[in-house]
Amino acid sequence: MSPRKSSTSSGRPPTRRPRYLGIEAAGEHLPALTPRWWETALRAGLDRAGVSERFRIVRIDGRRAIAEIDHGTAARARSAWNAPLADRTTTLTTRRTWGTLRGAKRWLRDRSSG
Repeated sequence: MSPRKSSTSSGRPPTRRPRYLGIEAAGEHLPALTPRWWETALRAGLDRAGVSERFRIVRIDGRRAIAEIDHGTAARARSAWNAPLADRTTTLTTRRTWGTLRGAKRWLRDRSSG
């Protein structure tokens, strides 16, 4: 038996890659939102949905943000973040999901300039 590894496996255990979610606040008349606002709003949405997963805000551009969350809970996070916020006047809308930050940053740049 050959000690060589398969060409499709590096022999290392699989790693859990983060998924980057593009988040966009709905509504034309919202002010530019601060990092603290984003952190509070996203955490509150996850708490209301019973999702205890950690997340990290990667980039913010006013009414748009990119959040990093584990791929195992990305679907539940999307559902939680698409619900109305506690004030019932603001709704976040998740637009895209990426496996890399490169695509997410491109989305943010394109949306900001357009």
